[in-house]
Amino acid sequence: MATYGGAGKNDFKIPELKNDGAQFWTKVDATTGKTTVYRRYPGIFGSAVGENNVEIGTIEKGEDFVPTNNALLGGFDDNLTKDERKAFLSDAVQKKVKQKALETAIKGNEENGVGPINARLRANQLMDPDRTEAPSDPNQSEEDAAAQASEEGVDEANDAYTSLKNSDVAKANANTKKGAGSFGDFSYPLDRNQSQDFMKFTLLEYKPKKIGSGSGGTGFGFAARKRVGPNDTKTDRTILGSCSLPIPGGIKDENGAEWAPQTMNALEIEGLNIANAALGGGSGDAGSEADALLGKIETNNEDLKRAVRGIAAGKAVGVEGQALTRTTGMIFNPNLELLFDKPTLRGFSFSFDLVPRSKKEAEECVKIIRFFKQGMSPIRSASNLFLLSPNVFQIHYVLNGNGFKDHPYIGKMKECAMTNFAVDYTPQQNYSTLADGFMTAYKIRMDLKELEPVFNDDYGTSNTIVEIGF
Repeated sequence: MATYGGAGKNDFKIPELKNDGAQFWTKVDATTGKTTVYRRYPGIFGSAVGENNVEIGTIEKGEDFVPTNNALLGGFDDNLTKDERKAFLSDAVQKKVKQKALETAIKGNEENGVGPINARLRANQLMDPDRTEAPSDPNQSEEDAAAQASEEGVDEANDAYTSLKNSDVAKANANTKKGAGSFGDFSYPLDRNQSQDFMKFTLLEYKPKKIGSGSGGTGFGFAARKRVGPNDTKTDRTILGSCSLPIPGGIKDENGAEWAPQTMNALEIEGLNIANAALGGGSGDAGSEADALLGKIETNNEDLKRAVRGIAAGKAVGVEGQALTRTTGMIFNPNLELLFDKPTLRGFSFSFDLVPRSKKEAEECVKIIRFFKQGMSPIRSASNLFLLSPNVFQIHYVLNGNGFKDHPYIGKMKECAMTNFAVDYTPQQNYSTLADGFMTAYKIRMDLKELEPVFNDDYGTSNTIVEIGF
């Protein structure tokens, strides 16, 4: 049975134990990840001669420490006092023991000729209680090991976040409307011509992006958020309900990108070259880059040298550049240029007039108002420790009223958060109700913003598709 570790290889003391200087060490099964903990009593003058190693317990992968009792050699109870046993079983000490076991597995892999990155990867895999397959190839390159470690680290983070999200402490309040179809499907007007274009608001349960799985298979960034189609059939998202409304006037979209003016004068450029060389990104070293800068200065006159020294002195006291400008009226060319700063998020505003013509239609209007109000509201956890993200909306301009096709000649929208929803109960500027108390008219206005920017690749590469896209 292959194992990692041994007496004298990764010994450690436990300050919490007021013992006679004895040390501890771990042995890790290279196949199962089982850890055996030993207490080591050094021999004569601290040597191995006459030393005594006593097994005091074991730790199965993912389990707690189990003390060992050996009638012949003693064990946990015979080698630790009552207070020491209590201290040894504390969370802090047990965490330390498990960390030492992991270090033992890492060092054991390195002793077998495994590279340091791969050694750590294999040790973590061996000690992972949720892993059933064998550790990775001990002969794989350090580059491959680093990539695999990064990917598995991302998976671990995602699992932790998912576990928290699904935990009892993060569950939604019992009075929260949730689950597929829980909000219902609504339409105004009730007798809407089914062949006419319309707007469809699909209410979705908010789904956070997972870390990793970036574009190009690099593992960087966040996983893509797939757009839910008008017919809502092929999706892994929880669809809570929908509302269909006539397309209002004034619909528009506005794409943007933020650019910002940036400057970099000659001295800053040379400083960048020096820093880049120091970090290994240049063609030479930092010293040669600095010499090159001095050489450029030396080729110029003494006045320039004095000016540079003046700027350096001014920078030291926080008045960089002022001396040159105040005394000569000149500045170093800042090389001003407009540079890309960041993408923007598109916002949308819509306004609808709801004028019921019957009690049934009035009830539908009220349900629609409640649909949007409740759908955009934050969600309290049952524990009241967290607030969960509100639900979100996927909006479609539906062509020909068939519910299966986005309108190709109007810009599409990505998933949106509703940032504001307003209701005017007297849009006709006078208080008026139907016989049963329903208002004779409602005017609703909503503001939404896409959850993520629109990127070049969202449009694809085809030149033959006749549609606007986003």
